[in-house]
Amino acid sequence: MAGANPTDQQESGQWLINIKKDFANLTSLSTGWSICKVPCKLRDMNDGAYNPQIISIGPLHHGTHNVLDMEEHKWHYALSLLERTRDAEKTLDECGETILNNDALVRAYYPGSIKYVRTDLAKMLLFDGCFILELFLRSFNGDAKRQYDPIFTTSWMISTLQRDLALLENQIPFFVLTELYKHIVRHTAADQPPLMDLALRFFRADLNTDEGVGAGISGRNLCHLLDLLHGSYLPASLRVDYLRGRAGPWKLISCATELCAAGIKFQKDTAKHQLDLSFENGVFKIPPLQIHDSTDSLFRNLIAFEQSMQGCGQYMTSYALLMDRLVDTSSDVELLAKKRIIQNDLGGYEDVTDLFNNICKQVVVREFYFTQLCEQVDAYYNKSWHGYRASLKQDYFKNPWAIISFIAAIVLLSLTTLQTIYSVLSYYHN
Repeated sequence: MAGANPTDQQESGQWLINIKKDFANLTSLSTGWSICKVPCKLRDMNDGAYNPQIISIGPLHHGTHNVLDMEEHKWHYALSLLERTRDAEKTLDECGETILNNDALVRAYYPGSIKYVRTDLAKMLLFDGCFILELFLRSFNGDAKRQYDPIFTTSWMISTLQRDLALLENQIPFFVLTELYKHIVRHTAADQPPLMDLALRFFRADLNTDEGVGAGISGRNLCHLLDLLHGSYLPASLRVDYLRGRAGPWKLISCATELCAAGIKFQKDTAKHQLDLSFENGVFKIPPLQIHDSTDSLFRNLIAFEQSMQGCGQYMTSYALLMDRLVDTSSDVELLAKKRIIQNDLGGYEDVTDLFNNICKQVVVREFYFTQLCEQVDAYYNKSWHGYRASLKQDYFKNPWAIISFIAAIVLLSLTTLQTIYSVLSYYHN
C-alpha cells in the first residue's frame, strides 16, 4: 500500500496552522462601546431614519457620497473655531495631540475594528469635533458669524443638521468634544458658555422640554450627543424608578377614544419633561408633544440606542409604546390634538398614526417604566359606572340646550307621573 503523499500531508496541516495564527492575531472584542450600527431588524423598518442626509460624523458613514459636500464646510468651521483663540497654531497642535494620544480610548467606543489608521482617525475626529463646536457657538445667542453663513441662511440646513447629529451611527465620543473645547476656552480671552448648554440650546427644538439639563444628565459621563439628548428626556420621577429598578412588565391599555368614552379626561400638562405623565381622579395628564419631520428619526435612534447600549434604561421605548397604545387610529390623534397634547406639524392625522403604530415594530421590551400608570388607568377604565356617567354627559349634557331639554323632559315626566298617581288615588277614593 502506497504511503500518503507528503504534499497532501503538508496541505492538510497548513490550514490548522493558519487558524492558530489567526487566533494569535485576534483582537479582543470591545465591551464598552456605545457608538454602533443600528440592528438590522430595526433598520429594515425604516432604513432612511438612521442614515445621515448631509453630514457624516465619525467613521461609520465617513466618505459616503451624499455627505461629501459638507467636508469643505468642516475645514472652514475648524479654521473659524481656531481663529477665536489667541494662538490658532498652538491650539491646533494641542487639539491634534490630545486626540492622537487617546486613540485607543476612541476606538473602544466602537464595536469591532476601525479601518482608519491612527492619524487618519485623529484628523477625522479633529475636523468633526471642531465643526460641531463652531456650529454650537454660532447657534448660541446669534453669533455674528452667522450673517453670511449658508448653513444658517439656508432655511432647511439647521433642522437637517439637528437630525443628522442625533443619529446613533453618526457620533463621536463626547469626551473628544469636551477636550477640544477645553483647549479652545483656555486660549480664548472672552468667557465661553458650558459645552452642555451649547449643545442643549442647539437641539432645543427637538427636546420638547423647558429645562436645560434633565435628571438623566446631571452627574454622569456622557457617551455622545445622542446620549445627551437621551438623558435630557428623563424626568426626576422616572430617574428614581430607573435607579431603584422599579420598571415593570409591559401593561396594555385601551386607545385614547375608548378611554375617553369610559369617562377618562385627557389634559395637556405643564410639566417640564416630555415623560412626566400622570393619572389622578380620572384625569390623564400628558405633556405636549410636537410632531415634525425629524420626530420619527429622533425617536427611532433614541430607541435604537436603548436597544443596543448595555445597562441603558428603556424609558424612551416605554414612552413610544405607551403612545402607540393611545394612538390606534386617526380619531385618537384628532382627540389628542384637540386637547393640545399632540401638536402636529407633520401632516394629516394619518401620518401621526402611522408614526406611532410603526415606531416600535421589532423592538424588544426588557423593562416598562409606565406600568403603575397604566394599571391606574386600566383600573379606572374597567369600572363600568364611569362609562355610564360619561355616556350620560356626552348624550344629554354636551351643550346648554341639551341640558335644558333634559331638565324639561324630567319635569314633564315628573308632572305626568304625579297626574297619573293623583288620578289613581281619586278613583279609589271615589
